[in-house]
Amino acid sequence: MNTDFSQPFNPEAYAPSGKADMRFRRYVEKGMPWFYGIVFPVILGFCLYTYEKETLFRIQELNLFLPDSTFYHTLSAYPGGTLQWAACFLTQFFYYPAAGTALLIAVWVCICFVMRSAFRLSPSWSFLPALVPAALLAGIVEMGYFIYYIKLQGYFFTGSLGILAALSAVWIFSRTANRNPYWGYAWMTVWLLAGYPLFGAYALAGTGYMVVLCWRMPGTLYKNRVIPTVWGLLLLVGVPLAAWHFYSQTAISEIYTAALPSFDAGGEVFADYRTPYYILFFLPLAGAVLYDYVPAIKKYPLILLAHLLVWAATAWGLKKAWYVDENFRKELLMARAIEEEDWEQIPAIFLSGTAEPTRLMVMNKNLALFRLGRAGDEMFQYREGGARPNAPFLVRLAHVGGKALYYHYGQENYCYRWCMEDGVTFGWRTEYLKYMAKTSIAGGDYKVARKYIDMLKRTLFHKEWAEKYETYLDHPEQIRKSKEFAPIIRLLPKEDKLNSDLNVIEMFLLRTFAYGESDDPLYQEQTLIAALQMKDIDIFWPRFFQYATLHNGKPMPRHYQEAAYLYGHLENKVDISHMPFDQEVKDSYQRFMEFTQQCAGMTEAQMAEAFRPQFGNTFYYFYFLVNGLQTY
Repeated sequence: MNTDFSQPFNPEAYAPSGKADMRFRRYVEKGMPWFYGIVFPVILGFCLYTYEKETLFRIQELNLFLPDSTFYHTLSAYPGGTLQWAACFLTQFFYYPAAGTALLIAVWVCICFVMRSAFRLSPSWSFLPALVPAALLAGIVEMGYFIYYIKLQGYFFTGSLGILAALSAVWIFSRTANRNPYWGYAWMTVWLLAGYPLFGAYALAGTGYMVVLCWRMPGTLYKNRVIPTVWGLLLLVGVPLAAWHFYSQTAISEIYTAALPSFDAGGEVFADYRTPYYILFFLPLAGAVLYDYVPAIKKYPLILLAHLLVWAATAWGLKKAWYVDENFRKELLMARAIEEEDWEQIPAIFLSGTAEPTRLMVMNKNLALFRLGRAGDEMFQYREGGARPNAPFLVRLAHVGGKALYYHYGQENYCYRWCMEDGVTFGWRTEYLKYMAKTSIAGGDYKVARKYIDMLKRTLFHKEWAEKYETYLDHPEQIRKSKEFAPIIRLLPKEDKLNSDLNVIEMFLLRTFAYGESDDPLYQEQTLIAALQMKDIDIFWPRFFQYATLHNGKPMPRHYQEAAYLYGHLENKVDISHMPFDQEVKDSYQRFMEFTQQCAGMTEAQMAEAFRPQFGNTFYYFYFLVNGLQTY
């Protein structure tokens, strides 16, 4: 500091140093690409792992990768088959959701750096490549029940790998065309001719970006812009048309969208699910237009404000796209619990949350209580419901959980049939092979079971599962003694037949058991349970008396007593005066009837709400006030 007051005052000597400001700018310019290239994809991946862990695990069960040429050639029979093959390979790592998410993040990081380098984006535009993973994440988290209906193999990785391949091709073009335009023509030709069979529509997208880039690269003669543009457009139109003659299973209407998801369900296409893909393909196009462009704005606060607005818009878009449904998440948890035969966990999952349950949740809960031997005492103590799955299309129970229900209720032919049909429709999946192997074991078709087990033994993460069930093939005498197969075999029908279930699994199972005959206590109890659920008095009484005979000397479960006490008073066809009903059953019935008098004049819906706190855990409530539930 100048303390010589004899010298004139110089204000500039006390102004902030310009060096510090320049140093800050350099840090920002160097740090932004790293933030958007690494930190941002990691944040996106962390959110995916945190909120969609069960979805990630489920998607690998709905995926299949076999390390053999037959599996590869099955996929490569379509344009973009190699892309799907690679995506299926990576999808299987979601068996450990953290591992699969880490691989997905790695692909996203590569996308960010390759795109930035290919289009020579300045630090001010470094957020643009990071929006590509955001669009890819939106395409994943919007799915919901569509994970059961998507036909594109390896869906969770296909878009990421496809756009990475397209951007990598553009990166090579940007380096070769700058040196020699003819190298650029040659690479564009080689890329599309070789890339279309491998990557489908993503190869077309990469070529389109190259065409735009011809007009943005500086120092290029006019003729070197026009010629590759015309040539590129001819390639874009001609190569898929020519390739179509080699793909007999691909419709001509699909040649320009090969390897892209169609989002069709029940014969209807749901275009809203395509929005993330429109954004996905637009972002590199914007990058090509901005090639080597540095914005003139020098005020860093304005640039940072623009970036903050982009973050806010991205967060809003992801929140809007993110499929959040309590019942869907609970169904995923139940599916894993059933696979692991953790029957205790299923009622606990059912009780969590507040949403009206779907029929699949109710059926899973009833199955768990039946396997635990507690259905007669607890089945009606849980809230009944018939909420439709939250999807814009019709979700069939057969596709989302019917196979497990059929398997565990001993309807092995129907489980096998739906696995076969869905395998043909949606592509073969690990879950289908598992159920086809298990139903074959339960039905005694050991050669068929071995075929599927041998396939699963070649997978990366299901080998241990296959070896476990292979021991049953080597030692069939253990099947009837096993904890899993013993109850299933006791529920097998007497006749080996297969009829139509009319796509209504719940009613089919109820009718099958309600009208079934057996002296096996386990099977017979299920007939009684079915009679209760159908509210059929004539069917109930013979099932009730048979149950009492088979369980002579054992306590009669509460709900069976409630049904007998109610039916005895309703029709007076059966003398119940000498039956040893629990006093609580009698008292609850008396209170129920007295409360009915108090609620005279109410609508049925009003009565259902009024009765639920006191009587929602009784068969009386189910019989009178649970009506109109829709199954699917």
